[in-house]
Amino acid sequence: MSNRHQRRADLRAFRRKASGAVLTYLVSPDDSALDHYPLLGNALAFWRSTIQQRQPFCPACRASFAEEAQPAAFLFATAAIAPTSASVSAFCMACWNDLPPAMIEREATRVLQQVIPGGRFLDPCEARR
Repeated sequence: MSNRHQRRADLRAFRRKASGAVLTYLVSPDDSALDHYPLLGNALAFWRSTIQQRQPFCPACRASFAEEAQPAAFLFATAAIAPTSASVSAFCMACWNDLPPAMIEREATRVLQQVIPGGRFLDPCEARR
């Protein structure tokens, strides 16, 4: 199966599991929270172990992590209810260090729109009101 076909199949499977609601996390690779959330830690380990096969790239600049780009922040998305898998994207060191936060957020939103087309992103504090 080609990388492109595999990514599309994985995305379809994730959409079915997410059923319209996702939780997102934007964390650095050394964030200790990854130790406390096995789902995210395992997803990151899988992402790292398949870099050469899947050839992921930075959503902002398209730099390939299979080549020289180094991940500086990971964007995870999980189903909001009973998550069993996580979608993983990464921002490269150059983009993470050089882009303004608004640009990072815009790119993260663009990536997440692929996971849940037409989805809206709510501030958790406002959603509780």
